[in-house]
Amino acid sequence: MLSLLIVNIDNLPATQYDTVFKAVGLDGVSYAPTGLTLPATGWPTLGSLIDSGKRLLTFLDNAADFNAVPYLLDGTWILRYYFAF
Repeated sequence: MLSLLIVNIDNLPATQYDTVFKAVGLDGVSYAPTGLTLPATGWPTLGSLIDSGKRLLTFLDNAADFNAVPYLLDGTWILRYYFAF
């Protein structure tokens, strides 16, 4: 399991990262939540992520666009949920 925070200093659109992720196959192993808002209790367990083959959580510090690229999570989710436990 790997978590990645992309610091998008150039403010590139999420779709540009999506192109790269797809080119190397990372889109297939990236976790995408079922909706734009996810309560802390809605996060999958480590075991369920491993079982599903979704081994990568990627956060984009700005310009995340859930509707265009749902597996590039808004970086503020880290503060709200990821470190809440």
